Amino acid sequence: MIRSFISGAILALLAGAAHAEDINGDGVTLYGILDVAVGTVEHSANGAPQAPATVNPERVSTAYPHSVTGMFNGGISDPRWGIRGNENLGGGLHAFFGLESGFDLPSGQINNAAAAIAGANNTTSGASALDGQLFNRGAFVGLRHDTYGSLALGRTTTLGYDTLLNYDPLSFATMFTPFGYSGSYSAGGITEGSRTDNNLKYTNKIGDFKIGLSYSFGGVAGKFGDGSTFGADLGYEAHQLGVDAGYYYARDIAHSGALVGVNPVGSPLIGSNVGTLTLNNDEDFYLVAKYSLGALTVKGGYERYEIKPPTDPAAPGATTNYYGFQGSLVNTVNASKTNVYFFGGDYKITPTLDIAAGFYDTQLMQSAHVAGGNQLEYSVLLDYNLSRRTDLYVGYMFSKFNGAEFTGYEPTNYIAAAGIRTFF
Repeated sequence: MIRSFISGAILALLAGAAHAEDINGDGVTLYGILDVAVGTVEHSANGAPQAPATVNPERVSTAYPHSVTGMFNGGISDPRWGIRGNENLGGGLHAFFGLESGFDLPSGQINNAAAAIAGANNTTSGASALDGQLFNRGAFVGLRHDTYGSLALGRTTTLGYDTLLNYDPLSFATMFTPFGYSGSYSAGGITEGSRTDNNLKYTNKIGDFKIGLSYSFGGVAGKFGDGSTFGADLGYEAHQLGVDAGYYYARDIAHSGALVGVNPVGSPLIGSNVGTLTLNNDEDFYLVAKYSLGALTVKGGYERYEIKPPTDPAAPGATTNYYGFQGSLVNTVNASKTNVYFFGGDYKITPTLDIAAGFYDTQLMQSAHVAGGNQLEYSVLLDYNLSRRTDLYVGYMFSKFNGAEFTGYEPTNYIAAAGIRTFF
């Protein structure tokens, strides 16, 4: 209720100056995206009105053999509203800020995946970085120099998120690509890490090269490194070619990835409890490339992430606060390594009609204590622009799961949906 009041008050105050901008480049802009689709997913729990993607279009427990047909939030883009501002301080120096909130368009609720996980039986989608925060998609302020780059402080996306968004063949389409559905691909395998609190994020573009560095503070008393992250990125883009490489490391991070799609009858995942959370370190490396030739753009890449035992293990029986809910901490004991390969691209059939397709192979490597398996996904998305701000789309993603890692899960899943998106 308080969040709704604050959101409404901010919108009302800024409505009159939504696009105010003076000749010096100073200004505050109110913006947003509205996106909703109607479709069918082959296997899923009930639709969750708090979850960013409503349903889980990827791996799902055999406890949910039924299909779900309905209205899904954000087929391509998570619906959001935001405020961004810039002040020209002179001498090439600018102050800037950003506030952005993601919400569920069919229900009007703020995105809150944690609440969906902790909700009633058979109502769960999966872990996310969007967990009921008023500005769940971003909240930062910083300084930018025309020559020396920018430094943002606050809650920001990871450098890997920014990069993979531009190199994913389907550009992070929420319901039709694993990159869009799960932020784990930009944060070392941990979905909640795609956006980072307490973060320092430096970026700059020098000629055709771009660089980025980030560090987030854990904020744990007496344990400086606990909960911290580090990221680095280096890219080159000129003419038709783009190449980028990056690294990410997180220490002592708690996550609920093991709960995705699993919430059988009698589960403790109700009320204020989100069940067992895993504490671990995670490390990620990616190398991506793209090439444009006329109306065709080809994209592809490789990513490798490893989830390891934590540096500072939790004590037996330890509990933690998980976005306002209670969870029990269990330490990762055996490291797991995952390789990700992806390839695809898009072709502009006409200036207003675009088709994109992608193939994704996520391979969990088998070891003495880790079950192996691979997740194959095939995606296609047709997008038609009615105007500069509004488009119609139809998309399909088919998933196939192989190996011991997916024992207890449905062997396939698919989603087919059509929707409308508009920008303001």
